[in-house]
Amino acid sequence: MKRFKLSNSEEILMDTLWRENRPLTTLQLAEKITEARWNTNYIDKLLGQLVKKGMVQVSGLLQNGRYQSRQFVPCYTKDEFLANMLEEQGVNQALFARIAVALFKKPAKSNESEQEEKLIAELEKMVDQYEAALQNKEDK
Repeated sequence: MKRFKLSNSEEILMDTLWRENRPLTTLQLAEKITEARWNTNYIDKLLGQLVKKGMVQVSGLLQNGRYQSRQFVPCYTKDEFLANMLEEQGVNQALFARIAVALFKKPAKSNESEQEEKLIAELEKMVDQYEAALQNKEDK
């Protein structure tokens, strides 16, 4: 993934695409983005910038009466994007592991115990995947 920064508006648009997890047109994005009153021309401009940055791509056309509208999808998942952002800030795998441990050391609020269990399960799954990837490298 190449280096880039997103403006606040681009982040809002990307969050909407990630949350919806399906191809969306400019008009559909305008309907979904409720925290800002953007017109479709502004959204088109943002989408153009995101295409140039390699963040979104056209995935197809949607017939809307006599007109066709382009549909857009993210090129990266939110997890991939955030991992790249951390990596650009110098966060490697070892530092990430220390950050995860530090998060667990914080006192839990009453409603966080279930979330902690899910997080522990997810981290264990990640460790298993990492170990499998290391094993595959050694086998080659």
